[in-house]
Amino acid sequence: MFSTKDMLVLGMMVFALFLGAGNIIFPPMAGYHSGTDWFSASLGFIVTGVVLPFLTLITVAVKGRGERLSVDLPRWVSVTFWVALYLILGSTFAMPRVTNTAYELGFLPLGFVEKSTASHLIFAFVFNFVSMFFMLKQGTMISAIGKFMTPALLFLLVAVGIAVVRTPLSPINEPINQYVDFAFFSGIVDGYQTMDVLSAMAFGGIVARALASRGITSPQDVVIITIKAGLIAVGLLAALYICLFYLGATSDAVSQTATNGGQIFSRYVDALYGALGTWLMCSIVLLASMTTFVGVTSACADFFATFNPRLDYRFWVVVSTLLTTIVSTFGLDTLLRVTIPVLLLIYPTTVALVFLQFARRKMRNPRFTYGFTVAVLVVMSAFDTLNNIGLLNENVLAVLHRMPLFKEGIGWLLPGVIAFIISFVAGNMRPAKPQPDAAA
Repeated sequence: MFSTKDMLVLGMMVFALFLGAGNIIFPPMAGYHSGTDWFSASLGFIVTGVVLPFLTLITVAVKGRGERLSVDLPRWVSVTFWVALYLILGSTFAMPRVTNTAYELGFLPLGFVEKSTASHLIFAFVFNFVSMFFMLKQGTMISAIGKFMTPALLFLLVAVGIAVVRTPLSPINEPINQYVDFAFFSGIVDGYQTMDVLSAMAFGGIVARALASRGITSPQDVVIITIKAGLIAVGLLAALYICLFYLGATSDAVSQTATNGGQIFSRYVDALYGALGTWLMCSIVLLASMTTFVGVTSACADFFATFNPRLDYRFWVVVSTLLTTIVSTFGLDTLLRVTIPVLLLIYPTTVALVFLQFARRKMRNPRFTYGFTVAVLVVMSAFDTLNNIGLLNENVLAVLHRMPLFKEGIGWLLPGVIAFIISFVAGNMRPAKPQPDAAA
């Protein structure tokens, strides 16, 4: 039996797994820049930071593993995609970002040490390896996060949220930069940075294994339980994001020299609570960072352990933790700068794999539809990435600017939809070929 208490523990675990560095540091900066359009931007953020991860979580939980969503792609494409996703999600981008956020926003403000390479390395080593011990036994990880870490984290966040709503620091300014014309769509692109759709690919497997350990394997039961637990998680996340966007929008008094949203959050809490605010903010950041680090690194280790039985889950936990510690030395601002181009490249394909799953039963030739759609998305994603880092030729850029939604940062959407429709119709006109079972 899966009791109401079990459901709450699972929902709280999912919330804590998603609530990491990006979820705290990106909304305040986006809220600050979007100004009076903060609510519209927050709704866009919720689309990619809440709704899509929720759908992904359910889809992956039913399949048991995220990798089963790509069985219709050529094997080399599938393997390349998943290796890239888990490296980005794990020890090369996201987890070093989490470690640096914990150091710069969760530890340094306490004033125990000055910022230096030595203190950074020592903190990263201690923080990451303490987190590692929660991962070595997966059952312990789920229990610790759902029963202990999340309630403490929620209590601290509610304390901040109430204070922000009751005592905003500053009047709300007019929107700036891309938010002037495209607040909602800019919020959608900002939501990429949480990496939560990518995370959901990994967390869906964690949920599936948690349910399987309780004897729940029926797809129907998995769907129902995952939806209920997921609604708890996404409801809390959506409320948090709206609050953090409002925090950013009302933060002009402390935001003018800030280089990232984490600094805005830190200064705002300090202004509200004084010395107590420092401890409050640091506790939130450290707990949020640790829960996400534990969940993501565990999922990455589980994936890489499938390649060689001699290199098991525990081996990859240790390797991933070590690599994360090393990469984190590049610093938070550096990692934030490289995150968006990388995400623009891989996010559309990730979203497509989820939505293609809903139409798979209607496809006579899934391999053709999947292959064609993903190929178009990869090309368009490459254009978005090159545009973001300023490497596109002016003539090419002029052509692309005529495409719907390209200026808004989601130029892949319409070509992807068209590619799906064409490949779906063409594939269904061709003789059906034997296909692998997507549930295999």
